Amino acid sequence: MDTTSFVVISGVVSIGLLIILITKLKLHPFFALLISSLFLGMVNGMGVAKSVKTFTHGFGGQLGVTGVVIGLGAMLGGLLVQSGGGDKIADIIIGNRKRIWMPLSVGLVSLIIGLPNLFEVTFVLMVPLVFSIMKRLNVSVLAVAIPMCAGLMTAHALLPPGPATIIAATAYNANIGETTLYGVIISIPVLLVGAYLFPRLMRNHMDVGTPLDLTGPAHGSGKAKNVTRQPSLGVALTTVLIAPFLMIIGTIGINFVPKTGLIQEIFQAIGNPIVTLGLALIYAMLFLGRATGLAAEEILAICKKSIVPIVGLLLIIGGGGGLKDMLNTIGLSDIISHLATEWSIPPLLFAWLIAVVFRIALGSGTVAVSASCGIVAALLAANPHTNVALLVLSTTTGAMIFSHVSDGAFWLFKEYFGLTVPQTLRTWSLLVTVQSVVGLVCVLALGAFIGA
Repeated sequence: MDTTSFVVISGVVSIGLLIILITKLKLHPFFALLISSLFLGMVNGMGVAKSVKTFTHGFGGQLGVTGVVIGLGAMLGGLLVQSGGGDKIADIIIGNRKRIWMPLSVGLVSLIIGLPNLFEVTFVLMVPLVFSIMKRLNVSVLAVAIPMCAGLMTAHALLPPGPATIIAATAYNANIGETTLYGVIISIPVLLVGAYLFPRLMRNHMDVGTPLDLTGPAHGSGKAKNVTRQPSLGVALTTVLIAPFLMIIGTIGINFVPKTGLIQEIFQAIGNPIVTLGLALIYAMLFLGRATGLAAEEILAICKKSIVPIVGLLLIIGGGGGLKDMLNTIGLSDIISHLATEWSIPPLLFAWLIAVVFRIALGSGTVAVSASCGIVAALLAANPHTNVALLVLSTTTGAMIFSHVSDGAFWLFKEYFGLTVPQTLRTWSLLVTVQSVVGLVCVLALGAFIGA
């Protein structure tokens, strides 16, 4: 067996081993990720020391920003739930409309809030609202979580200033305005299918899950006992919208000020998710905490209790990063790159397929976009009439597909909503796969219409 075949087969075997360790042997997902990653490194001749170093490097890289974001978001979510602010926003989302419109309302709100954010940022901001709506309507958690995630993925993959679209647009030298216009058009069917049609077709698989308790065992799932005043709707909405609003300003502002100097640094700061979530948390402590009658000690207790449930989650997400680095280190991405250059396929479809392969091999959608761009950009010289904006969107929709065990978002969804691995594959992984395919169809249809 040649080296290339062995690398591919070992990668597949490693993923299979991971699934067996979790589903059959009931190992903790973090430990299973560690075992399968080290197995992959050692069978490919890396040795124990290098395998461990690669895993820990990927672990740290995955949690470098994500871990801080999830921690801040968990504390913010705890205050939102305990103060009753989540109920206030749930009232707006649900309103007096019929229950049938709830999925689209949740999906649209998630898309809007998710526009400037990393997926993980908006996910942790929206989870408390998911739980509030679930309890209010007495529906399963996935009936609300699926539309929420459909909105987030639509924003993440199709609309600037999402990182995926910006990375691809920069690599292909695409016009951001044109990319946004086409992204808005394509996002309509992608959101409708993900937030509305998918839950209806999958309703027999939706009544599962045990939601993570954001408030900790000491507080239960209701509002804190010492809340003497309900927060206003304006305060609750401001708490959720501070981070996305500031990041929009920061993202736009850095393009219109001098590249160096104090003003540039200010815009970079308010465009940083850690800074903006930190500011949002300070605001929540003051206006969802002290202003509702909670003492400083009670606010601190809520924040502590909110962090406890996510410790295991952070280990799992970091473990996914370790596996991702291992897959990259053994040369799987280089093999994919070599094979891809030999395919003779229309550029828009080619870009989607390359992103699909990298997404499945590496786990992270953003990393899949980055890895794909170097290959796909070479097509532009040979195909000068290709619509570059659509090439961006075909790449980013391909990178949506089949989130699985080496993707941090997979574990976020699984742990927050209390699912098993097979349940997560049948719901979350299938959702993003359906959205990816619908996105491709829309890209190709739009390309045919405008003659790309």
